[in-house]
Amino acid sequence: MRARLSPTIDRFMATNFIGPFFVCLAAFTITYLIGDIFDRFDDLMHYGGFSLLGVQYFALKLPLIVSQLLPVACLAGALLGLAILSRSGEILACQQLGISRLELAVPILMLAFVISIFNFVISETVVPYTTRQARYLYEVELKRRTLRGVFANAHIWVRVSEGFLSADRYDAHKHELWGVTLYRLTPDFNLRDIVRARRARWNGAEWVPQNPSTVELGPHNSVTTVATNYFHPDVNPADFGLLKLDPEEFTLWELDRYIAGLREKGLDPGGYLVDRDLKYALPLSCLIMVALGVVLSLDPLPRRLSLGRSFGLALAIGFGYWVILGITSSLGRSELMPAWTAAWIPNLLFSVIALSLFLFGEER
Repeated sequence: MRARLSPTIDRFMATNFIGPFFVCLAAFTITYLIGDIFDRFDDLMHYGGFSLLGVQYFALKLPLIVSQLLPVACLAGALLGLAILSRSGEILACQQLGISRLELAVPILMLAFVISIFNFVISETVVPYTTRQARYLYEVELKRRTLRGVFANAHIWVRVSEGFLSADRYDAHKHELWGVTLYRLTPDFNLRDIVRARRARWNGAEWVPQNPSTVELGPHNSVTTVATNYFHPDVNPADFGLLKLDPEEFTLWELDRYIAGLREKGLDPGGYLVDRDLKYALPLSCLIMVALGVVLSLDPLPRRLSLGRSFGLALAIGFGYWVILGITSSLGRSELMPAWTAAWIPNLLFSVIALSLFLFGEER
């Protein structure tokens, strides 16, 4: 068995990947930011977003953007870097020396593994904090909207005219509240009664509760639970939209705790199960994209690849990955597919494609 490649060759292959990778990541990030600015152009103009506040908002969004773009930047970096080596004849020279494709790919795959770990770490540390801050800047400080509640200890709390309203979960797509409790106060801020409902849906004008009941407080601390039709909190879905956290605003620990809390109350975690599995699957896609880029570039029969073709191929594969991920995630959130299957199918599919191309190339 031949000895491992020299460190010089390892550094050479790694350097020719990391350079194009950073260039592609910067290009994709700038393009994403420009698109986001145009998408929010009306709001930015109306609320004076082209100021220091707007700069802070987009700066806080950078960690999330980078985290989302790392997989396609890895793919583009591998394809472009190896295309440059192929055009200069370096790949052919290595193959003439008897160096296998796997040996050439090892240093690049090791770097991709490090990038995957980095993506996971920032997704669990930096991204949740900066994404929450960015949304607060945009929705509250920039748009000057009033924040009427908080998300604390896995519960949503909102101040209403009669007291406080608590909810275990808010579904922004269906405009539904789950595990709703309305604490009604007297004018001197004593607790009058408690109205509870398992679910409440917004019908366009008011909240319609499901089987509401009232816990009435009588003299000598007596408690009576009766059915009621009263449920008229003066809040609307827009108020809850400010409080609902998106999956990227949770850490894994927070998401696990939130899901466990919903299950303890007999509530369906819904799409949060898919989002939890995606927190593991998405960082690993960096390694899978690099592996796919390597097998597409290191063909046993050397051929000249244009940089334009490599870049276009990277965009097409990246777009295909996100389309498949979007479809499977939607099926998982709709409970038409198990959560772990919905999150991992794109990675498994592209891993099989990469392995098949590698083995097919060996046969050739």
